Amino acid sequence: MKVSIIVPVYNISENTLRQCIESTITQTLREIEIILVDDGSTNNSGLICDEYAKKDNRVKVIHKRNGGLSAARNTGYEKATGRWITFLDSDDWIEPKTCEETYKLGLENSADVVIFGTIQEFEHLKKPFKYKYENGKVFVGNECRELQCEILDFTGNIATAWGKLFKRSFLEKYNLKHNSELRQGSEGIEFNIRVFEKVKRAVFTDKIYYHYIFNPNSISAKHNEKNHYFVIRCFEEIRKQIKLSRNRNALEKLFFKRFSYVIVATAISGYFSPANTEPYSEKKKKYLQYIREPLVKETLKKISLNECDLQRGIILTLIKAHCFFPLIFIAKIRYKQKHGD
Repeated sequence: MKVSIIVPVYNISENTLRQCIESTITQTLREIEIILVDDGSTNNSGLICDEYAKKDNRVKVIHKRNGGLSAARNTGYEKATGRWITFLDSDDWIEPKTCEETYKLGLENSADVVIFGTIQEFEHLKKPFKYKYENGKVFVGNECRELQCEILDFTGNIATAWGKLFKRSFLEKYNLKHNSELRQGSEGIEFNIRVFEKVKRAVFTDKIYYHYIFNPNSISAKHNEKNHYFVIRCFEEIRKQIKLSRNRNALEKLFFKRFSYVIVATAISGYFSPANTEPYSEKKKKYLQYIREPLVKETLKKISLNECDLQRGIILTLIKAHCFFPLIFIAKIRYKQKHGD
């Protein structure tokens, strides 16, 4: 088997899930397996997965108790037999030649990891991710440490588990799995920090293979207070990994800048978003509690506004001053941009 596609599935709408699965079974590379991990879905997602398994013997379905995205990815990885592994979220889809062409690219360049292009799709807008590298760029040795730094760059667009093809023997050699304790949030960043600590060769193509579909109802796209704190715990773990890294000095310089994006997003797309229907007094009270978290406090203290673009600098200035009311209006504008309302 050449490629294993691992798809965690949890309570996805039928049309979206079918689009995702169809994009895997129509791959031009036929020597693949599709591992659908039903993570305790309570709707008909599991039944849809079983339906495809009956039609195509390359589709394998694993039903498990709900354990979160990271645990579901690990379950699929442990059952995978392909020489290469790629992760696909069940509300996204991939181009027909994804496996064929990225597999070939990985072999030709003796790579541990292939990084490929992604387009983000909103309801009224499609926006290709921008990258800092030229098409076909091969990273060797210390250049892979530079890629590791890009994981912490919000504009680097390589921090996700998806959008990559991993050599399975490489992952096995260093026992590189997702941290299953990180339930939701920035688990991809933590995973990639550890992956690129070990990568010796990587190759990048800017060809778009992955379609990332913005879902306004997903946990990461709406206000979810429990999730906001999960993300903090995730970044605390990322910081631990950085302290163990040979690339520590470079990564530490980027860490607080990256986490400042989280603080801003938590305000604009979380607490002060129009989607959060709580009264302003309650929003303010809860966000004040959020920014008292030790890592948040440390970041607000250390981040230099000179490192920020104008919009983020303004928002962080307002947050530092506990001047939250203007964030309501900024959040409304951002909400309309994303939802097209």
